[in-house]
Amino acid sequence: MALHPHVGDFYTEWLAKADNYQDESLSDYFNKAFSLFTLYNKLYAEATFTLARANEITINEQRGFPDRKGATHYAPKFLGHNNLLNLFNDDQDCQQSILELIEHIENERFFIKLSMPYGERQPDKDRQLVQDMRSTGAIKKVEAVLGLIYSVRCNMFHGNKQFDQVQIALLKPVTIILRKVIVQLYEKLSR
Repeated sequence: MALHPHVGDFYTEWLAKADNYQDESLSDYFNKAFSLFTLYNKLYAEATFTLARANEITINEQRGFPDRKGATHYAPKFLGHNNLLNLFNDDQDCQQSILELIEHIENERFFIKLSMPYGERQPDKDRQLVQDMRSTGAIKKVEAVLGLIYSVRCNMFHGNKQFDQVQIALLKPVTIILRKVIVQLYEKLSR
């Protein structure tokens, strides 16, 4: 099934919107992140539905769309975990961004895995996240990196990510990685 033309328009418009935020200001990083998350959401939904139509996965319609799984498991399954691992390992910007994120978590500058409904830190889960991000295994590392990105997205969209200057140190590497994943995802969906 061919990709609907509206997806191409959506991709072009939202990527341009994200790329237009050029300043190093806090609001630009939040706006860039929101724009990229919106676009990634659209694309991983398309990838998830593509896998479902090809009978490679089963979606339980009773439970609704598997959002976290779409973002962290189905999108890399669609792209190929090894392809994303190569991107993360070979692309200097991705490699540096991942190292920065690991350092921030290890130094407890940022807490990624927050409990609901209070937004309290979960140090054991953050340590596991770092361990998985350091993995050499494609599935473990790729899904950990995308899981971090998804957690940041949830923290932003659902209110636990404060609008504070320190957030730039987290959002900058997240947006670098996310943009590169989005481009690969759209390229494969377009074929």
